[in-house]
Amino acid sequence: MSATTRAVGQSGRRYLVERILQDKHMPHGLGRVYLALSDNQKYVLKKLSATRYAYLEPLYDDVRSSPYVRVAADAIPDESMFAYTYFRGHLLGFTDKDVPLSITKQILKDALRGIAALHHKDIVHTDIKPDNIMINWTEKNDGTIIIDRVQVADLEDSAYVPPDCDIIGRQVGNWMWRSPEAHASGAVQKPTDIFSFGIVCIYAITKHIIFAVTDEELNEGEEKLAVVLERQVSYFGDIEGMTGLLEHLKDNPWVGLYTLILQAFGKENRPMQPIERWEMLEPDFKDLVKRMTSMDPGRRLTAYEALAHPWFADVP
Repeated sequence: MSATTRAVGQSGRRYLVERILQDKHMPHGLGRVYLALSDNQKYVLKKLSATRYAYLEPLYDDVRSSPYVRVAADAIPDESMFAYTYFRGHLLGFTDKDVPLSITKQILKDALRGIAALHHKDIVHTDIKPDNIMINWTEKNDGTIIIDRVQVADLEDSAYVPPDCDIIGRQVGNWMWRSPEAHASGAVQKPTDIFSFGIVCIYAITKHIIFAVTDEELNEGEEKLAVVLERQVSYFGDIEGMTGLLEHLKDNPWVGLYTLILQAFGKENRPMQPIERWEMLEPDFKDLVKRMTSMDPGRRLTAYEALAHPWFADVP
């Protein structure tokens, strides 16, 4: 499929492809994303492998009832392609706007509702990050922004993980938002989504990606991942959390690495910088994020517990 191609969905809707939005240059156009029109409405078409397409069809049906999860609006089976409703943007770019705190809280709560809907079905997203939180909004003449819809998107790496199972042996997710157990390719369950979402919350409030590392910040021979791991321990590595993480990882070789990182703090005037001391965060928000980002997966809030936290109390 290429620009100016026409396609017909299962719904009977006819799509006119306008242009390519993203191309991963994979064989047969896999992963390619198109902007298309149908009846003057914009849609996003995405081509997948036949295997991934077949996997996602029932998963979408399982969470279709939630308005906070982005599922396909239509399908083009012959092309192994899904059609999605077009959104104006995502949280990664939206933070450039100067909006009241109430707007940011609404976006975060709606995104958390989407995560809760996935977890209710025993689905772990595995790749929670700001550009997977889609936002539609209306901007009035006076500059006021009204949030129309927020959805957790990009379920392609999601997996059904029942309570007695784990994802093991994969560094799931993006390295700037990834949980400590996911970095270690350890046992991953719903708490890994919660850790990632906690980092997203910090980003949304501070407009700073705390695990982004520039080349200028690196010492000679130092890798970015090493800095990320040190920051995780420094910000969130209290004794209870680190003990729980090491127990969770069991005989994983990363146990030694995290132990060395923890031991290095306190030496050579390298104090830790725990989130409790971050003066730029209000107490309720700080408490919420701390409880979502424990290094111990077993100590993190569930999605439903986080939704009930006082920081979200004033969000409808």
